[in-house]
Amino acid sequence: MKRAFCKFISCLLTFSSSFATAIPSQPQDDILQRLDKNADGEISIKEAVADPIILESFSRIDINGDGLISRHELTTVHVRRSHGNALN
Repeated sequence: MKRAFCKFISCLLTFSSSFATAIPSQPQDDILQRLDKNADGEISIKEAVADPIILESFSRIDINGDGLISRHELTTVHVRRSHGNALN
C-alpha cells in the first residue's frame, strides 16, 4: 500500500512539473519584449520559434485563435497558472 502511494505521488509530481513547463512562468512583459521582434505588441508563430516552450504551448496561449499571442493572452495564461487552473 505504501509503495503504491509513493508511486502515485511520484507520477503526480512528474505530470504536474511537465505541465508547468508547458506554460510560461516568466512575467508577461519579459516574454513579450524578448520575442516580439517587430515590436507590434504581439507574438506571432514565427517569433515564437525562438522559445520552444512558448512554441509548444502556442495554441493554448492564443486564446482567440488569431495566430498571435497578445499581452492580454499572456496575462490570462499566467493568472490561470498561478491559480492552479489548467488550460483547455
